[in-house]
Amino acid sequence: MRLVAASTLLVLLLGASSCTRATQDSQSGASNTVSFVPGRSLGAAQLLETLQWPQGFKTLSLSASAENQLQRIIFDDVEIAASVRDVAATGLSLDGQPIGALMLIGVADPVIGNMSFVEGLESAALSESETAHWGPMTGSIMKSDGQFWGVLPLSSVVAVAVTVERAHLNEVMKSLVRTVTRP
Repeated sequence: MRLVAASTLLVLLLGASSCTRATQDSQSGASNTVSFVPGRSLGAAQLLETLQWPQGFKTLSLSASAENQLQRIIFDDVEIAASVRDVAATGLSLDGQPIGALMLIGVADPVIGNMSFVEGLESAALSESETAHWGPMTGSIMKSDGQFWGVLPLSSVVAVAVTVERAHLNEVMKSLVRTVTRP
């Protein structure tokens, strides 16, 4: 589980650094989405498609290598593949400048072995994290190498984001919360 969580964060790092190579925005369909099983409650792809981005935020395409790495992480681990329903990831920019990446993981089975999917992800990736509140929901946040990392469970989807400023991370997470809690 630790290897998978670390690999997941590596993909986000690759995606964030590759954002500088991509310039498409959300109007041109820039998000990279890998769907596993359609239907059933809110999925990662559906959440990414319906997300109301904060003002000035745009999505950027992930590089092909980052997208391939993401697919390998999911399909190479039998337990993870069985627990993950779908995955959607995108780079993020603000006013034309790359600022990070967002990965949404639709979780079909929230328990892997003896821990929850989120607990495993947090223990492997955010070892020195602190609790963060985004509206009515609680997640984890950590600063590492000048970047802010956040994990936020949203019912059947887990959001993992990395940004260059905490304010950017807060805006992205609050947008996710508004999207899943609106009537």
